[in-house]
Amino acid sequence: MAIAVRAQSFTLSGKVTDSDGNAIELATVSCLEQGAVTMANLKGEYSLKLHTADSVVVRFSMVGYQTKTRVLRRPRSNQRLVIQLAPMEALKEVVVTEKRRQTTATEQLDVNNIRQTPSTSGNAVEELVQQQAGVSTHNELSSQYNVRGGSFDENSVYINNVEVYRPLLIRSGQQEGLSVINADMVEKIGFSSGGFEAKYGDKMSSVLDIQSRKPTRLEANVQGSLLGGGIFLGYGTPKFTMSHGLRYKTNRYLLGSLETKGEYDPNFLDYQTYITYQPNERWTLDAIGNISENHYNFQPKDRETSFGTMENVKTFKVYFDGQEKDIFRTLFGMARVTRHFSPQTKASLLFSAFHTKEQETYDIQGQYWLDDTQTQEQLGVGTYMEHARNYLTANVQSLKLMLNHKTNRHDWEAGVTMKWEKIEEQAREYEMRDSSGYSIPHSADRLDLIYSLASKNTLKSTRIEGYLQDTYRFTTEGERPWYFTLNYGLRISNWSYNRETIVVKR
Repeated sequence: MAIAVRAQSFTLSGKVTDSDGNAIELATVSCLEQGAVTMANLKGEYSLKLHTADSVVVRFSMVGYQTKTRVLRRPRSNQRLVIQLAPMEALKEVVVTEKRRQTTATEQLDVNNIRQTPSTSGNAVEELVQQQAGVSTHNELSSQYNVRGGSFDENSVYINNVEVYRPLLIRSGQQEGLSVINADMVEKIGFSSGGFEAKYGDKMSSVLDIQSRKPTRLEANVQGSLLGGGIFLGYGTPKFTMSHGLRYKTNRYLLGSLETKGEYDPNFLDYQTYITYQPNERWTLDAIGNISENHYNFQPKDRETSFGTMENVKTFKVYFDGQEKDIFRTLFGMARVTRHFSPQTKASLLFSAFHTKEQETYDIQGQYWLDDTQTQEQLGVGTYMEHARNYLTANVQSLKLMLNHKTNRHDWEAGVTMKWEKIEEQAREYEMRDSSGYSIPHSADRLDLIYSLASKNTLKSTRIEGYLQDTYRFTTEGERPWYFTLNYGLRISNWSYNRETIVVKR
């Protein structure tokens, strides 16, 4: 026996209008449960055939109008619905804020990005710079970066118009754990990847210009993680402001995942302060202080590696002794006195000093065995040893006079800087290799080192630098202002360089 069952159906028709009774063209009428949909015609009329059910949900929608839903209870005959759709709510108030126009090759970066983005290395400002066009980096745990193919030490860094220095004894790029820039104390970030003003000197890659933040009230910030932490405290009144920042960082847990296993114990400590005082409208005093100490301790561990084919497997074992200890201590300070002759004219006198004392010491010995796993035959044995005692001390002082004057169309800036530099370096390194009865280089009557270096260098210099910059604004009828900048730079150097070096290298 065959029984045919046909579901009952009905037709839903009607019209879609707005709140004033005007037809809404091409409105969408749909029943999602049954997969049925149609559109209203140019008069707002629609017709949709649906199946009868306990409840049928019909949806009416149109762009720019609020969506409505109707539920039909057990519809059995044709239904007619006239639906009115209310317009969408008006957009909320839009606030347009002014953004400073870029009138030079120096681009202003958004400071809020460094406060909202997590940082693994603790160098949030440098990580923001590394995202700019033409900038690359080869070490995600360092603040160093390369611009347009230049080396990392060709990038100038200025804090409150004073050039700051970083550790100078460079070997693997790992010694700069924390940069001198504390993200909690930054107000403005200017970055130029080329074509920058003459006031930034003559380094050819880039310029990073930092302006410190002045708190307006009591504020504090505390953060911490397995990689370190930091404390920031700021206080400000109309005449006096101060900021203090203390940071600590360690890369021990990150470095533990490297292929070269060992006991990594790098730790970095940094304290920075910025104080300003304005007794009246004519005078302003401010000062910056920074103390940092970076330690790097490393003890390599034994390692075993297997290689070859399935039928010919060999093992390579290396046993290590010794350790490496590096210390980098830096001090930086700046004091500035500013005289405001008028709202358009001011003069500033700045004095800064930088001191670094760095040492790189290690004695590491490695001994290896090369074996055949099938025959247990010893294919080779050897040893090598690396030794270094490198020390560097640097002192840099500078005195700078700046003048600023603004008119209706011109922004004038001029400056003269005198720098005194003294750098002393002592280096002693050697490497010995001995393997399977012969040494490298081989000699029948003596044991030679493959590499040996002993040097002592002293550098003293006195430099005078000056610059003049004019930014000219001009407009044409019905157009926005145009900016034209002229830069003039002058450098006079009186320097002496004394060097005594003994090098033996094979």
